[in-house]
Amino acid sequence: MPDAATQAPEDSEGAGLRPAARPGLVDPSALLPAAVLLLAPPLLHLLRADLLTLVLLWGATAARFRSRLSALDRLVLAAGLLTGWCCLLGVLASLGPWGLHPVALAEATALPLAAAALARPQRLSRRSLKVPLVDRLLLLAMAAVGWCYLRPLLAEDATGRLAALFHGEDLARHFALYDAVLRLGGYLVFHREQAAVALQDGFQSYPQGSHLVLAVLTGFVRGGTGAPEALASLGAFTLLAGAVLTACVAAVLWAACRAAGPALGGWAVLPLCALTGGYLVLAEATPLLLAGFESEIFGLGLFALLTALALRPLGRPGEQLLLLGALTVGLAFAYYLLLVPAVPVLLFWAVVHRRRLRPVRRVALAAAVLTGAAAALPVLANWSQADSPAVLAMPGAVQPVVRHLLLPLLALTVLGLLTRAARRNAVRRAALGAVLAVAALVLVLREYQLVSTGHTEYYYEKLLHQLVVVTTIAAGAAVVPLFGPPERRSRTATGAGRRTAPLARAAWSAAAALAVLAALVLNSQPDARITRSGWQASRAAAYLHGADAAPFSAALVTAVHAARPVPDPRVGVLLTEPRQGEDPRFYEGNLWLGVLARDNGRSWRGWIWGRWRHTPQEIVDFADGSPVPMRVYLDDPALAADTERLAGPGRRDRLEVALVRYAEDGRPIVPRVY
Repeated sequence: MPDAATQAPEDSEGAGLRPAARPGLVDPSALLPAAVLLLAPPLLHLLRADLLTLVLLWGATAARFRSRLSALDRLVLAAGLLTGWCCLLGVLASLGPWGLHPVALAEATALPLAAAALARPQRLSRRSLKVPLVDRLLLLAMAAVGWCYLRPLLAEDATGRLAALFHGEDLARHFALYDAVLRLGGYLVFHREQAAVALQDGFQSYPQGSHLVLAVLTGFVRGGTGAPEALASLGAFTLLAGAVLTACVAAVLWAACRAAGPALGGWAVLPLCALTGGYLVLAEATPLLLAGFESEIFGLGLFALLTALALRPLGRPGEQLLLLGALTVGLAFAYYLLLVPAVPVLLFWAVVHRRRLRPVRRVALAAAVLTGAAAALPVLANWSQADSPAVLAMPGAVQPVVRHLLLPLLALTVLGLLTRAARRNAVRRAALGAVLAVAALVLVLREYQLVSTGHTEYYYEKLLHQLVVVTTIAAGAAVVPLFGPPERRSRTATGAGRRTAPLARAAWSAAAALAVLAALVLNSQPDARITRSGWQASRAAAYLHGADAAPFSAALVTAVHAARPVPDPRVGVLLTEPRQGEDPRFYEGNLWLGVLARDNGRSWRGWIWGRWRHTPQEIVDFADGSPVPMRVYLDDPALAADTERLAGPGRRDRLEVALVRYAEDGRPIVPRVY
């Protein structure tokens, strides 16, 4: 049965907007908003309040939508639109003299907004500014997700944040990319020579949409360009990484509610948020943060918004095309592997909702061509690194998706979308097609990897992450009948009945949400639950309680970093022994040391070599073959003395030995090098 969103157009005048008083002419009342948009960036920059400029642009973008949307919908879609615009604008900014300066970026964004305001002024009605119960509950769920991910980071300094995410090998490389983009003022493919010291060869062309957007946000917060000292930059980046995961889960929550549509009702949003948010936080999303998959997380958030719009489009085709184009460009610049599932999702949108596209088919074709050309830019820039299908069979470290939760959710979602009522609904038909298409891609990649390597590899799990997102969003449309009809007061209810009905619905929804969360908590462990140490807790519990943190390793890395000169002509290598149950040498200590020194392009060989114990002779031989002078940090006095004796005075220009000692409280003491 079609729901309200498929029966009534979203773009009816008066639903969320009031038309201009004099159509076809410039409304004098639009001159002031346009002037504010253009004059605010330089004025607020002088006041060191660039963050207010960003808020102003975000609000102005949200106000431009003419489709019938709530205030929360407007803000979410405006964030997605600005993200795609920022990724594309970053290409021009990287080539221009202003770089990522907040005033230049703000003016480049304010200009089209001001032109749109003058060409077609509009005023938001009170109805479009209201925050209904569904949105209030959704915001509450988003705040709970933010508390889970940001509280452990906000309570720590830069060293503590590094400790919480120390084992995220990929996060170290993403920090190096973010820091280099921030310092050099744009995409690194345009600054290859300047970035060569900071990055391992080949990473200059890695998709950098997420790093550029985070660098732009940092610039607006700091009120200027350039990066702070490395450790302070790392502290800001780790906090941003937690915020990116929060935004990603929030985007999936919003997308699931949009897929459900008005049939979801008010209080019934609680069980859906518990299912969606609980499943992601407890099982699938948190491992992505701990593994350091920052750009993938960023892209998955955009993919969630794109999927929601593909399932339940906006009423105005022009706005729909603009948003889908911006989100597709954002996907390509952030993590273009996500284009693989995005294409069939968009195709199902075009087929299922083809009647809406017929009047604007020429515009849609032009938008598709322009979007495809823009999305191809990061792919072509990185073509030398990903020019063969064999890349899809490459190995890599990734925690497997929790199959015992994904498979039942997938089965129930598909069965729910196969019902007669679902098949008669355009939104649910699109949801079914999207789920089946992404599942088919997963099976194709699985067979390819089995034929190529005999087992599944890294990118198979990555594609499963995308299936998780699509299935979770489609579940919002599939399980709506379980929550009953939308909230409304019965015309016959009077007196106490009217007062108790909302309370009963709230109590039922809260109880259902708690039951869903309890079931997820009891089943959120990885598939291999029993280990040598007994029951294995979920990664979310480990993150919240700091079980995966490495405080000693982080303290050692930051102490060594603080003791080094800036810039350091030598690369540093930690060869210390394990202490307090941690071994920074074997894990990621040398990688973090290199990215903090901004010399990972020179020090990455030392990181790989230094992961195992070495004799004095091996240390000296490696230093002799190193293309750059090195300094090793040892905490064994005998090993340090033997290494210095074997190196002799003639090799001091190639090898320097620093002895690390420890205070009574276990704090590492590193000799300062000048």
